[in-house]
Amino acid sequence: MSIKKQNIPAETPHGTPYFPFQALSQTDHCGQYFAPYHWHDEVEFLCVTQGTLQLCTEQESYLLEEGHVYFINPGTVHGIFGNSLYSHHYALLFPLDLLSFSKYDLCQNEFLSPLLMGNLLFPDGRTLSQELVHNLGALMSKAALLYQNLDTSPAPLSIKILLLEILELLFSHNSFVQAAKIPRDETRGIYPLKPVFTYIETHYGEKITLEDLSASIHMNKNYFCRFFKEKAGKTPFSYLTEYRINQACAQLLNTNLPITEIALNTGFENMSYFIRQFRRYRGCTPSEFRRSGS
Repeated sequence: MSIKKQNIPAETPHGTPYFPFQALSQTDHCGQYFAPYHWHDEVEFLCVTQGTLQLCTEQESYLLEEGHVYFINPGTVHGIFGNSLYSHHYALLFPLDLLSFSKYDLCQNEFLSPLLMGNLLFPDGRTLSQELVHNLGALMSKAALLYQNLDTSPAPLSIKILLLEILELLFSHNSFVQAAKIPRDETRGIYPLKPVFTYIETHYGEKITLEDLSASIHMNKNYFCRFFKEKAGKTPFSYLTEYRINQACAQLLNTNLPITEIALNTGFENMSYFIRQFRRYRGCTPSEFRRSGS
């Protein structure tokens, strides 16, 4: 009997049109946290409360440590991966224009406009003082907790005030970074793997060849493997398999589909291979994983 593939809906936008802010509380119990390479127009604030994670961009890779805060600027390609057996972090995502003032004033002109125009960038967070990190982390954690009761008045207003307080602290400590002047026609070269990540996100449920991936950025397939590993820190097919396993986990927890159908949906045509790879990346079988989340 043939199995029909199920179309899984794409991730919904962060927040709502009326309040485009989202706070995520992310816990990893087995050191296998996997946020695949992606990018978004929102700024992202990270606050690591327990354990460590690995943040990878196309320029570098560095450790996210417990008790520290980090910032990801809009449009930056990044992935976050498990590094310690247990970890927890908050992620706040929102477009910077959420904080804009309807009346153009000194605050808008001197502080918000340079951020909105991309003339100022958020620091990555690694060089901030311990006192500043502590204060920023407290504000981020408070905003994340308020988000859990967003329907309670005046939670949205309180969150907006906290975000402005974070900007105030960063400005008062001269923490923002002047953006490098990059000609517009050169920006494509900064993130050359974006089309590859987009291709994987769109086609992960289908058969994908090395030629497919290398063709997405018009590169020779032999050079592509070295290039991808240099940029992403792993081989193309290691990343693809991990991405597929991550999608399978979401379907195991959020649908009642048979495991054989989930395997097919996520690009695994061989059931034994799917189980073997699942155990490799998650330390258990798909059935055990589904039961643990029920």
